[in-house]
Amino acid sequence: MTKIAFASDPNTTDATLTLRLLATSDLHMQLIAYDYANDRTTSGDSLARLASVIRQARSEAQVANAICLLVDNGDTLQGTPLGGYLVDHPVAAHPMIAAMNALGYDALGIGNHDFDHGLDHLSHCLAQSKAPVLCANLRSGKLPMVQGFTVLERSCTTSLGVAHTLRIGIVSVLPQQTAAWNRHQLEGQAEVDPPLPALSAAVAAARAAGADVIIVLAHMGIAQFDEGEDAQNQIAEVARVKGVDAVVAGHTHLRFPGPDHGDVTGIDCDTGMIGDVPVVMPGCSASELGVIDLSLSQTGPQTGWRICARASVLRKPDGASATDRTIETLVQDAHDKTRAHLRQPVAALSRPMHSYFALAQPSPIPAMIAAAKRLAIERAVAGTEMAQLPLLAAVATTATGGFDGPENFVSLPAGQLERRHIAGLIPYANQVWAVRASGARLRDWLERSALLFNVLCRDVPDQMLVDPKVPGFRFDAIYGLTYQIDLASPPRFDAAGRAISGAAGRVRDIRWQGAPLDPDQEFLVAVTDHRAGGGGAFRAFNDADTMVRDELALDQALIDYLKDPDCAVEPACDPWHFKSGTGMSAFLHTAPDALNHLGDIARMRPEACGYSADGFIRLRLHL
Repeated sequence: MTKIAFASDPNTTDATLTLRLLATSDLHMQLIAYDYANDRTTSGDSLARLASVIRQARSEAQVANAICLLVDNGDTLQGTPLGGYLVDHPVAAHPMIAAMNALGYDALGIGNHDFDHGLDHLSHCLAQSKAPVLCANLRSGKLPMVQGFTVLERSCTTSLGVAHTLRIGIVSVLPQQTAAWNRHQLEGQAEVDPPLPALSAAVAAARAAGADVIIVLAHMGIAQFDEGEDAQNQIAEVARVKGVDAVVAGHTHLRFPGPDHGDVTGIDCDTGMIGDVPVVMPGCSASELGVIDLSLSQTGPQTGWRICARASVLRKPDGASATDRTIETLVQDAHDKTRAHLRQPVAALSRPMHSYFALAQPSPIPAMIAAAKRLAIERAVAGTEMAQLPLLAAVATTATGGFDGPENFVSLPAGQLERRHIAGLIPYANQVWAVRASGARLRDWLERSALLFNVLCRDVPDQMLVDPKVPGFRFDAIYGLTYQIDLASPPRFDAAGRAISGAAGRVRDIRWQGAPLDPDQEFLVAVTDHRAGGGGAFRAFNDADTMVRDELALDQALIDYLKDPDCAVEPACDPWHFKSGTGMSAFLHTAPDALNHLGDIARMRPEACGYSADGFIRLRLHL
């Protein structure tokens, strides 16, 4: 059994005690290890498997006479088709909340994706929680159960054998951008304030209410670059707020402590410290349990407690970790009904499709989604003045590995297409909207998207094609245009989206209907509500430029398109291509199954070069 991170000093005359904090974040409805898109059980992560790690960590705390709390940091109720099914088929006891109640969570924070299915659904779920639900920078009459902070009282015995009640303050915040990302759900019903001032006020209020220790649940990540004035990942700033003793981070699906933030200055990736504050970020989908141990001392009964030692670690389930039968039972009925719903046929494909090479060349999957978006907007604007604008469609490239590993790809079979396949293509509850954009803004949009790719140098072998810090879903292709990406040219924007003086950019020869793009021409662009609100670090569109705010869900729009007798399953010409003839090569990390489809990128002369440490196949591409 792993012991508590430190033991009391037997020579001290101070009273001491230990507080252990257990944390999850970004569970995304991963209650059991099941792949709904492929309708199969997996050996992957789940809360049911992590439960054994939670029990072990609690047992250690009990042996060490330590207080132990279990908290969650949000993005809990969205992420698998099970979560979406329960929106349209609500149950009295939501299985995720029931599981958290069964595991004895002590406090819950809220994440931005928890709003994806609307405030009514969120309220229905949160009302079932036995633990307090917290968010200091959210204001909404629709969520009366949400508190700015809570102070939990826990009885213990100090090292001097004296009974004591420790008061633990817990505060939660989320990114202010949530208001824009979920504008269609929150507008007029909720306000999201800047997180740092709200956090400072809530910490002070919790201290005034008698809290001896302050824990912050911050649904945001550790910034890996200067994010500018509109930063969403502010954990370093959170750790510096006066009065904060420990922080639980999340949102980015990365891990801390550990190597994921190895080149970020001012943090200690080995000990999990930012300054003198312990921080833990436990990955996503119940991949790890975050554990923070705090040793507190008190020189006398009238003095406050001070933290004299601290430690932060992540713990993963291992091969011996049994699944929790209680959680499996709680989810079983909804799980079975979800599977039945997802087996419903919706269309047929004439040939297979996949996303294995979608970051090396245009894929038919985003082309299909672009056509579905265009059809939805064509129908929405028919007979209006907006129908006179040229119609384009922007599509993010999803399921391309990245942070979520070599399983994060899509492969669609030829023949019958079922709802489960659509769920794999469109994992989020997005709606189809349309925005008005000038040619100049489209050019900037494409330049921001091209930040996904590293700047490559001639005569340098084995460069990485894709910047691992940039997730694939930040790469938009705009269908209806054609353009070239010059990988050897530096970008026109920095990582925070600020224009770089004198930089020409890397997106060239942008054309519409064969003619050079006019910077002053106006277009109507089919997008998702998330992108219209600035999601993915793009500049948000204002209300005047948001021309269509349809309530049509993107997954339903795709189903409608595929059922249309006039649809072309492989529509439109490829919008983008890399500048050719450069003599450069680069590595693409993709799914091992991509080796069975190398003919799709034969012109790049792909060479298999073994596997990466995290299980991707490494392909050398000649560009």
